[in-house]
Amino acid sequence: MEIDAKNDLTPLFYPKSVAVVGASPNKAKSWNTGNSYMAALIDQNYRGKIYPVHPKAETIMGFTCFPSISDIPDDIDLAIFTIPSGAAVKVMAECAAKGVKFVHLLTAGFSETGRPELLELEKELVRVAKIGNVKIVGPNCMGLYCPEGGLSWDSDFGTARGSIACFSQSGQLASMFLRLGYAYQGLAFSKAVSFGNASDLKAHDFLAYFGSDSKTEIIGAYLEGLKNGRMFFETAKQVTRNKPLVIWKGGQTEGGARATTSHTSSLAGSQEIWQAMCRQTGIISVHSLVEMVSTVSALERMALPKGVRVAIMGGAGGGSVTMTDLAEKQGLKVPHLSEKTIHSLEKLVPVAGNSVRNPLDVFFTQDSDFRTLIDLLREDENIDAFLFNLRFGGGGPVQTHGIGDANHTIENMIDAKERLKKPLFLVTEFTGDARIDVIINEASATLHQKGIPTFPSFEVAAKVLANLKIYNDYLHTR
Repeated sequence: MEIDAKNDLTPLFYPKSVAVVGASPNKAKSWNTGNSYMAALIDQNYRGKIYPVHPKAETIMGFTCFPSISDIPDDIDLAIFTIPSGAAVKVMAECAAKGVKFVHLLTAGFSETGRPELLELEKELVRVAKIGNVKIVGPNCMGLYCPEGGLSWDSDFGTARGSIACFSQSGQLASMFLRLGYAYQGLAFSKAVSFGNASDLKAHDFLAYFGSDSKTEIIGAYLEGLKNGRMFFETAKQVTRNKPLVIWKGGQTEGGARATTSHTSSLAGSQEIWQAMCRQTGIISVHSLVEMVSTVSALERMALPKGVRVAIMGGAGGGSVTMTDLAEKQGLKVPHLSEKTIHSLEKLVPVAGNSVRNPLDVFFTQDSDFRTLIDLLREDENIDAFLFNLRFGGGGPVQTHGIGDANHTIENMIDAKERLKKPLFLVTEFTGDARIDVIINEASATLHQKGIPTFPSFEVAAKVLANLKIYNDYLHTR
């Protein structure tokens, strides 16, 4: 996609100057949200100019303060409002007269309240902004994150640059996506935006920009409703030809739909229509934060599966039964291995205590035997992908021998990924044993560094595999 010049959001994510309206010189108010945004800019190594705005202060956090937007001597790319809603229209008029390009409003107290007079206040805010061609993010939102541009709404997000972008109507869920993505999957992001009520810039505007952004390869989103559904789905149809789009849609129950109205003044719409549009436009629809983070991680780190026939390994006894059930409930197939594979495995694996049928329950004492197993599975024409439960806990060898055995398992899995040449899904379930769970965290981090995603449960792994297959089918049938 090409960026439409009139909708180019580059100055929003890479502003040369930022004005913060609502910062405080009072050290007792260190929690002040305006000051928090300034602290986040500093922690992100923002290289542009920062202008705090306060009617009386001379300096805030070491930066020269100005009594109003109008008094700032330079051009302003982005103004951040952390002021009461009643003051927003007046300051917006100053921004329009000043030629400010973008305004982000953390400020709440508009249409999301459901009160008619505050809905009118939001409309007036937009009307005044349009006079000066000011674009609005929000109101009622956390704003922008772009490590390359030095922007963040939270100092905790870090400065690592990646290729994943996120747009979200919820600031809390955007924050959780960024934190969980980094903490549990080692993901890094290109950009993120929390856009709240979407009074001006809407979901399709951010989607179009991320679709055109050379720094972004995968897009995730949390949405509660769409104010221009036709435009959004037309944009999605173009974006998904080149970049996967993963969306968690809120308001999927009657109560949830009511909650979206009070949260961001969104109308959730019909779930049947939503799912139909996802199928038609190639959107990967997910139903939880964990599923979204895990799907994005898999998209970044592995090839799309060509089929849904899986070989399962790591579930002893009843675990094999439940893992098969979970896989097939997600639309996967757990087929018989070929007779050639079974015959070769029977020669390799002792009969007692092992099963060479799919799902596999085998134990090896020599690495060479494990590598032989992997080579046999790779050549089996009945198998498209692999689901391995690493079983770090539950009386397994790691529980007895600790990190040394975990490292040995990791080395085998890294080798397996290279040898299989087909998607490998590794499950690293937490056990509740603090000692073992620390080992699992360290093992997962090592695997992520080697480009191998891990999944917190077999059910999530199976669901993610199904998601990737749906997207692969879309790409090959459009």
